Amino acid sequence: MYHIAVCDDNQEEAHLIGRMTQEIMAQREIEAQVDLFFDPESLLDKLQQTQIQYDLFLLDILMEERNGIQLAQAFRQRGYRGKLIYITASRDYAIDGYKVKADDYLLKPVEKDTLDQAIGRVLPRLETVLLETTGDMKILQLQQILYVESTGHYVLIRLGDKGEPLCLRATLLQVQQKLGAEKFVRCHKGYLVNLAQVQEVRVSTSQILLHGGDAIPLGRQYRYEVQKAVVQYVEQAISSY
Repeated sequence: MYHIAVCDDNQEEAHLIGRMTQEIMAQREIEAQVDLFFDPESLLDKLQQTQIQYDLFLLDILMEERNGIQLAQAFRQRGYRGKLIYITASRDYAIDGYKVKADDYLLKPVEKDTLDQAIGRVLPRLETVLLETTGDMKILQLQQILYVESTGHYVLIRLGDKGEPLCLRATLLQVQQKLGAEKFVRCHKGYLVNLAQVQEVRVSTSQILLHGGDAIPLGRQYRYEVQKAVVQYVEQAISSY
């Protein structure tokens, strides 16, 4: 599933853009969740409080409290890598929009066909992985995975929906190779963590805090590599926009 955030302090326009986006995704036969936000702070709060990683942000620029440029800078600095399309009534911020490396810039009133074309250009294909669990084959999006925990001869894959974990007969190393070592790093002898889900590395308490509030252990011997991996991940996220 794609996760899309629409932020516009004009609620009527936010609902219109959200409805068009939902229709576009349905016509493309792509499952999507479209969340509406009517001020920048509510979007930032959502990013802080949940494990959702938005694939696409549709932002107005002229908003109170923070404008859309400042909002993008804030969540890029926190490592959020979703694509970004500005939808605004003003041409005055076009240059600033490209300075924060927005993927597209649309002027209101935006037509559905125009929005459809823009979404088609920028929305990335979700990275998926095929896993053989105990008795089933599962296709997962990498962003669904919070962390992986070893237990005996099995590993448990903890998912963002807080449901039952997936159980695989495998080693952590085998799972890390399957998921990608550049995205899933060893943080403890019994854990892998999805870098996209890391909110804070707490060396003082030997914990990693994830988006949404989960905390997993951080082993002493893994501290340096985890910190290095998190820094590289965030720097890559910022530089790619």
